[in-house]
Amino acid sequence: MEKDNDPLFESDDPHFQRARALSLSVGAIRRAQGKASPNDFPVGSIEWHVAVEDFANDVLTALMGDTDFADLQFGHANTGK
Repeated sequence: MEKDNDPLFESDDPHFQRARALSLSVGAIRRAQGKASPNDFPVGSIEWHVAVEDFANDVLTALMGDTDFADLQFGHANTGK
């Protein structure tokens, strides 16, 4: 029954495991670069939204393997808004 309460951290699904590994890797690289993590801010704050978009851009860059991809503008993180 306890497993039903928190299935996100108990999944044996290989896709979940790969996604979790990617997230942890990107998080560790960002921490080494001195970048903020979404966990550093209250959920829903402006800083949290900016950190989430920046984290997502880093994940996409890691998946695409193309540093030019980071220059694409998604959301507000790169638009100065």
